[in-house]
Amino acid sequence: MIIIVIMCYYRIFIKAKKDDWSRFRSESLTNLARYLHFGTMISIFIVIIYDIYWVMWIALYSMIGLVLCLKPKKEENQFWRNFIFIILILLVFNILRIPSHLNSFLDYISSKDMYQCVQSFECVKMTSVTTSDDTLTTKVEILSVEDYSYDFYYLFAKGSMKLANEDGSVDEMKGLNIAGFWIEY
Repeated sequence: MIIIVIMCYYRIFIKAKKDDWSRFRSESLTNLARYLHFGTMISIFIVIIYDIYWVMWIALYSMIGLVLCLKPKKEENQFWRNFIFIILILLVFNILRIPSHLNSFLDYISSKDMYQCVQSFECVKMTSVTTSDDTLTTKVEILSVEDYSYDFYYLFAKGSMKLANEDGSVDEMKGLNIAGFWIEY
């Protein structure tokens, strides 16, 4: 990773010619654009090499800043050009943030307070129960997974899971993933 950082720094700050950065508005924005470009490149390499996905937010903000620093070719089309670039960046960012693996929905269910799903065939449900003598106890139930599905559609993902307890009652959980965030429905 240190070699990649050194190579990017050399390419952007030392080797770059003045003509390479002439597409940005002024000299002060050229320096800002260099740092934004450097931050974008390093963030993308960190995501690829180390799988640290929160760093993609730095790359997103840096890319949007680069688009806003560009010098307009024609003044009348500048707003729509920047708007379309930003929408395309957000669309690509959304696609990259959506998990494509099946265990992401299990991780979402396990992150909730009540359920823990360590394996794909059973989960544990923990609830707090007040007994007749006013003491608080924890009730633990082992639930079997009856049905489990995960569908990846590039712009969003859907997951659902049906959990059945020993009494025969079924808890169904459904979630929708947009840009890496799960929304329960």
